[in-house]
Amino acid sequence: MIRRLPLLPLLLATATGAHAAAPVCEFQQVPVGTQQIGHWIDRSNWLATANQRLSLQAGEVFMPSWRLPSPGNAAPAPTGQRPVDDFPTIDPLDGRPRSLGFLLDSRVYADGLVVMRNGRVVAERYRNGLVPDKPRLLLDATRPLLNLLGAMGIHQGKLAPDKSVGRVLSTLSASSGLRKMSIRRLLESEVRHSWSAEEVDSWRQAAGWTTGPGDEDIRTWLARPGRWDKPVNELSGPAFEASPDDDLLAWVLAESSAMPLSRLFCEQLLARTRPEHDVLWLSDPQGTELAAGLGLSLRDFAKLGQLLVDARSNRNRGKVPAWFIETLTATSGARSPEIKGLAAGSEQRYGFVHLGGSANRIALIGSHGTSLYVDFDRRLVIALYATYPKPSTPGLLATLEQVWKAAEQATSVPEKRRKP
Repeated sequence: MIRRLPLLPLLLATATGAHAAAPVCEFQQVPVGTQQIGHWIDRSNWLATANQRLSLQAGEVFMPSWRLPSPGNAAPAPTGQRPVDDFPTIDPLDGRPRSLGFLLDSRVYADGLVVMRNGRVVAERYRNGLVPDKPRLLLDATRPLLNLLGAMGIHQGKLAPDKSVGRVLSTLSASSGLRKMSIRRLLESEVRHSWSAEEVDSWRQAAGWTTGPGDEDIRTWLARPGRWDKPVNELSGPAFEASPDDDLLAWVLAESSAMPLSRLFCEQLLARTRPEHDVLWLSDPQGTELAAGLGLSLRDFAKLGQLLVDARSNRNRGKVPAWFIETLTATSGARSPEIKGLAAGSEQRYGFVHLGGSANRIALIGSHGTSLYVDFDRRLVIALYATYPKPSTPGLLATLEQVWKAAEQATSVPEKRRKP
C-alpha cells in the first residue's frame, strides 16, 4: 500500500536552491516482519537496552511501519574529514585526561557521531554495528521534533495556542482534563499527566511496542472515557522518557493538519533538508503513526539541526517561526530548576534544552544519550546515536556536554591540537 500524496509545491523545491528537487512524500506501508532477530531477540525483549544497538535499526521487523524510500541523492563520505578520536579532553567523571574517543566509547556508549559545520559534514564516526545508510529509531528523542511541528502549526494558523486540546480533538471533547489543557501547555512539555505503571504498560501494548493482551489501537486507548481525567504534574527537570502525552500530541498534529503524521513531518521538515537515506515511521496495528516511531539515518538526523541553524539566519524561516528559535536561544533571567549534569542556567524549552554557559546553544536529548547539539553562533551541529545503559543520569549529561565541547574543538583546530 502506498499513500499517494500530491507533489510538493514548486516553491518548496526551489527553496532548496539548485540542488535536487524536494522529495515526494509517498510513504509505503510495510507490514510487520518476523518479529525476531536470530535466536535471542524477539518481541518480548527487542527494546531492552542491551539489544538496541541491533534492534533500533530493525524496527520494521517488530512493528508495522511506513517507509519513505531514499531519493537516491546520498552524498559520498566527504574528503578531508577531521579525525576526532585522539583529541584530548577531560573525563568529567574522574577529572582525568582522556581522549574524545574514550568518552564516546566508554562513557557515552556512542554508536555514531556526525559533526556538521556550515551544512558540511566535517567528521563522521560509526561503531557497534551502526550502518550509516539505515534509519535508526529515535524513540523518546522524537518528542521535541513534534513540538517543533506544533510551533510551525501555530505559525501557519492551523493551531491556536490557547485553544484546549479537547476542542481540537472532537473525539475527546467530553474529557474535563483536556478542556483544561491548552495546546501551548502541551507543546511546552513542562507538565505531564500522572500515569501509573499499569497504565504505561497498557499504553505500550496498545501501540504495539510490547507483547500483551491489549486489544486496542493507540487512538482507542487514548480516547477511553476518563483516560485524561487525572492530575497534571509540573516536571522538575527535562522529560526525556516517552509517555502517553506524546501520542496525544501526535494525534493533535495529525488532526489539525488533516494529514498523517509522517506526511506532515515530510512536508514541513524533510522537504527542506533533502534526506539522503530511507525514513521510517513505526505505527500501531491500524497504521497510525506513533509519537516515538520516527527512524532516521544519522546524517539525516544532523540535517534537522542544520535546518534550525538556517532558520535563525533567515533561510527557511518561512516554515520555522522566528519566535520558536528565539525562545530556544534566549537567556532567561528567571531562576529555573537545575538540570544536574549540565551547565548552570540550562533549562527545558519545548522539549529541547537551552544550555547554560556560552550563548545560543541548544540540545535535543534522548534518555539513553541520543542527542542533537546545535550551536547557532558557530553554525555547528553534532548528531549522536548512543545506547547508554541507564536513562538520563547526571554523569551522562555531563559527559555529553564534554563531548560536544571536544568535538567542536577537534573540528575547528586545523592541525595543532589544543590541550584541555
